Amino acid sequence: MKEILCNVYQDFHARNGKYGFVHHLSTKRVFFEKLIGTGKKVLDLGCRDGCLTSGFALGNDLTCVDVDRGALSLCRERLSSKTVWHDLNESLPFEGNSFDVVVLSDVLEHVPLHEQLVKECFRVLKVEGWFCGSTPNAFYWSNRIKMLFGVDLVEFIDPTHVRHFSLDSLARLIAKTFRNVEIVPYGHHIFSRCCPRLFASDFFWKSQKGKEI
Repeated sequence: MKEILCNVYQDFHARNGKYGFVHHLSTKRVFFEKLIGTGKKVLDLGCRDGCLTSGFALGNDLTCVDVDRGALSLCRERLSSKTVWHDLNESLPFEGNSFDVVVLSDVLEHVPLHEQLVKECFRVLKVEGWFCGSTPNAFYWSNRIKMLFGVDLVEFIDPTHVRHFSLDSLARLIAKTFRNVEIVPYGHHIFSRCCPRLFASDFFWKSQKGKEI
């Protein structure tokens, strides 16, 4: 299965110009850099080619994980960091309580076993470690209009998305395992902050590991 996913994502990323590209790259870099800082042991899950990762790599001990082997090769060239080829639907190949920070940027929507993945992130984090990430708002106002007219979400968002998150479903998912969950809405629409369920294009989050629930 891992080999199949690798081929699917290598083909999709190459055909759609995904290498060297990240949606809202500058905003995401600011969010993650500020939270992570330096001197941390960081696990970046779904790193692709390291384009976003490079923003918080300096001064940190970094491990990058992806199912796309071509992307991992580019990531090693860019960052000279440790890379691991892995399917995120499977248990993470790391010891418990190993990392200060786990980053999961634009990944949850690609993983069928998303609840298991969040629990695995909890397991590999040290107590008081940070779990942070981002996901698109599948229920953005323009998406809702398209759905009203019968357009399939997969057809106009991303065919590799297998789960579509709203503000509430994202918060519930993370809060099942983590404490102090903060969802930060992002978007260029003037109402993205006051009405994020409808007008935020993306949701960033940060949460901290306490004692096991």
